[in-house]
Amino acid sequence: LNDKEIRQLILNLVRNGLEAMDSGGMLTIETGVNDKGVVLAVRDQGKGIPEEILSKLGTPFFTTKKDGTGLGLAVCYRIASRHGAMIEYETSPEGTDFYIYFPMPDTGAKN
Repeated sequence: LNDKEIRQLILNLVRNGLEAMDSGGMLTIETGVNDKGVVLAVRDQGKGIPEEILSKLGTPFFTTKKDGTGLGLAVCYRIASRHGAMIEYETSPEGTDFYIYFPMPDTGAKN
């Protein structure tokens, strides 16, 4: 893994989460392992993502922010792709959860 790119991915998701919580709330970062691989979860308690823009998430230069560039999530998707990872999300009026699933590393262990 390219640690600088992973750091950028996390920074972009955290920034988006913090900006979504304009009236306060908690942002949580968790890691773990499940059947999809190594998972990084970034959860916010913001207002959620409106359904009408969900299909545009990750599209370069698409933004709903006054001073946004529309590159944050696009960069996240590209970084994830370069690392063989996939991004999924769940959103509701109580907040949004982004999950990045990285493939399990090959440890070379044999059963």
